[in-house]
Amino acid sequence: MRETVWTFCGLLLLASCAGSRGVADNTAPAPVAVNIIAFNDFHGALEPPRQVIEAPGPDGTLAVPAGGVAYIASAVEALRSANPNHVVVSAGDLFGATPMVSALFLDEPTIEVMNLIGLDFSAVGNHEFDRGRAELLRLVHGGCEQHTPRSPCQLNGSVEGARFQFLAANVLA
Repeated sequence: MRETVWTFCGLLLLASCAGSRGVADNTAPAPVAVNIIAFNDFHGALEPPRQVIEAPGPDGTLAVPAGGVAYIASAVEALRSANPNHVVVSAGDLFGATPMVSALFLDEPTIEVMNLIGLDFSAVGNHEFDRGRAELLRLVHGGCEQHTPRSPCQLNGSVEGARFQFLAANVLA
């Protein structure tokens, strides 16, 4: 028994030295800049906008198209390529109260494009609950179980679900 204890202590000592280079290094690692790419209230706005917003520009006011998944995808890609350390987040209301192009298909297209964009996290907004808890969970986890009068999975025959995490501090699954 005594030999087993000494063998175990020896192994622990070796394991604790395995990562050591013989010199104590008490320096803190250098900070890492992380780019937070954030948007909110997407509401299934897949199509390009028919309107523009006015924004200040270098030579006066610019007319800037606002909305539509193509604009968001290109903006996210540009910001992502500028900084390899990034996280893409949404502050909620990705879907619900959506235009017909997404609502007709129970907002499944919105989940698909957010997967393609590379969304990492989304807060659960109030409109994610427009069709109820069970339908929200179906979009999160995937599947074709019907929780609404409309039939799910009409586009592809199946729904993968979100490849990003939904965050909620005051909701029980």
